[in-house]
Amino acid sequence: MSMNNSIQKMHENFEAQFEVAADGRYLYRRNQKDEPIPVSADERERFIRQYKSLIRVILGGMMAALVAFFALVIWWTAATKSELPDVPTYIGISAIAIVALTLMYWVRGSPARELGGRAPIGRKRTREEMRSIFFKKISYGQLAMAAVVGAFLPFTSGPDVFHGWARLWLVFGGLIVLLAGVQAVRKWSFDRQRP
Repeated sequence: MSMNNSIQKMHENFEAQFEVAADGRYLYRRNQKDEPIPVSADERERFIRQYKSLIRVILGGMMAALVAFFALVIWWTAATKSELPDVPTYIGISAIAIVALTLMYWVRGSPARELGGRAPIGRKRTREEMRSIFFKKISYGQLAMAAVVGAFLPFTSGPDVFHGWARLWLVFGGLIVLLAGVQAVRKWSFDRQRP
């Protein structure tokens, strides 16, 4: 999946928190689950515009931080005439990713923080309602693609995945395949119960 598709999915996921109400206004449900809070069309558009703008800034900052980090790694390699050990490299990349993900999650919750004083007009969705939303959104094709990625992922990590720490890639790939399979069975069962 390309970066543009991933960003588009993030935008769609954020916008899905706003449902059209009967009176032409919108209802905001944090993560599509919490109590519905009425918002105007203008408020919805403002939240979406702010979200898209801030996500671009965060992703741009993450890319700039990664470029700076890799420039530092190259400088270290040239200055010391030795490669930077794997552990600091993984820690640096992970730290940059964790900061970016934390900021994206914080931005996603900004409507809930701003609308916190406004009275909700309904109840939270039940687990069954959330399951229905999840299974309607996900397709068997997406689950199959996840399983294929999980199956091939270990073999893209290096030439020898059967020794040492590289075996963790086999475990990780296997977990992805298992999770995709379990979700496919759950979706099939759910679809059978609700034709």
